[in-house]
This record gives sequence, structure tokens and C-alpha cells, in this order.
Amino acid sequence: MSSDIKNLGAGKFKRKVRRKLGLFIDGVGLDRATRRISRKVDLQKFVAGLTEGLVPSIARYYTLIPCEDDARQLAFLDAVSRAGMDVVHKRLPPKHIKRPVAVDVSMATDILTFSFGAYDNPELSLEESVKAPQEEAVQRIALIVCPSRELIPAIETATRLGVKTSLADFGLYGSSDDWRGIDRWIDLSTSETIWRD
Repeated sequence: MSSDIKNLGAGKFKRKVRRKLGLFIDGVGLDRATRRISRKVDLQKFVAGLTEGLVPSIARYYTLIPCEDDARQLAFLDAVSRAGMDVVHKRLPPKHIKRPVAVDVSMATDILTFSFGAYDNPELSLEESVKAPQEEAVQRIALIVCPSRELIPAIETATRLGVKTSLADFGLYGSSDDWRGIDRWIDLSTSETIWRD
């Protein structure tokens, strides 16, 4: 039996440390990966499989949307919301305007904010939440799906703050030296339960 689990007797067990999960999905990266393998993800099964029974303290899906509203895009974002995630989006500029748009800064900010415990008590401001005393030991777990390499500094900082970091993507590129210090790598390409029929 693991050292972080306490036996209560009569077949009952309890973790000694409460766990808080933050789920951060790069929708742009997820879309590119699934297009590459020509499959479509069932978001509710996807989230349920990734979270392994834990209810996330924060669950966010980051994406880019066209400059003009698109009915298909809006229907998809509704499905993301029904899967239990908040949608964080950036609007793409019109085609004739060359301006880079990315969701990495929003993701990095949320990962670090979660790492400091600022989402534990939504009634408090960010400053009050960080300064508030912790009532009990909490193990934070940041699960980042299809991260871009621009997130490496934020993920490394979260790891140094004691957050268990898990990265999920399709394939084995997570084994490269850029991702050192990560606690867990999840290869989604081997899953058979996350796909739409």
C-alpha cells in the first residue's frame, strides 16, 4: 500500500493528503494532433479518462476562434462547456491582418495561479487567496494536455512549487530533454476510450 494512503479499517482507505486537480487543455494543439491521426475526441469521455475520478478545481479549454462567428465553432464550444470546462478563447484577426495570436500566455498564467492556490477559494481576490493560510495539506496536480514548448517555463515553475505535473499528448515527444522534471507523461495515442464512434 502506498505511504500516502491511510487504512481506516473495514476495507476503507483515505488519502493522507487532499488532492486538487487543475486541467488545462490546449485546444489548438489537441485539434492539430487529432487531425494528424484522423480521429475525433469525445470530450466527456476524454475529460473523465484524464481526471481519473477527481473533480478538477479548475478545468479550462484554450482555443482560437475565427474573427467572425461560425455556427460550427459555437456549437463545438458549447460541447466543451457541457464537458465541464470553461472556454478561454482568443479571436483571430481578419485574414488581411498579420498579427500572431496564441493562448500560451493565458495557459501559463492559469497554471501558475493554480500552483499558488489562488483558485482554492473563488470568493477571495488573487492576492487574498495567495496569502490565506492553508487549512490542510494539499497536493496540487496540474494536468496539461497538448502543451506547446512555450509552456515549459511555467510548467517547470509549477513543478518547483511542489505541483505534480502531468503532460498528456499523442506520441512520445514528451520524452525529450525539454520536458525534464515532469512527474508523469500520458501518451494519448494508446487510448481506445476517448474517441467518438
